[in-house]
Order: sequence, then C-alpha cells, then structure tokens
Amino acid sequence: MSEEFGGALPTAIFAEQQRLPVGFLEQIIEYRSYAGAVTANQVDPKGWNRSPMRTLAMEIEHALAAEEING
Repeated sequence: MSEEFGGALPTAIFAEQQRLPVGFLEQIIEYRSYAGAVTANQVDPKGWNRSPMRTLAMEIEHALAAEEING
C-alpha cells in the first residue's frame, strides 16, 4: 500500500485505514488501477487483453459506447 500512496509510511497508512470507512483505501487503489488500464488501452488499443483490469476496462468502455449508441 505504501507504493500506492507516494511512499507513505505504513503507520500513516494504517492510521488512515482506521479513520476511513472500511475498504475505502482499497477502493482508491482499484480506481487508480482502472484509470491506468483505460490509459493503457488508449495508448495500445490492441493490447487490452494483456491483463484482467485492461480487459475489464475495455468491456466497460464497449458497454458505455453501446449504451450511448442505443440511447
């Protein structure tokens, strides 16, 4: 977790984890991973199947596009 939050000390991360709602920090990490996957898919559209998160991001993007097209 330290790497995900700019090298913060584990004690600081633990304190935040205790202060915030359960699962909030983990949710932030997941959102950041998704954003990275979307960016990676934009840079390399043919490599979307290289990771589960990139595949998920592509599936979500396709579903959003289909929803927009179909109204």
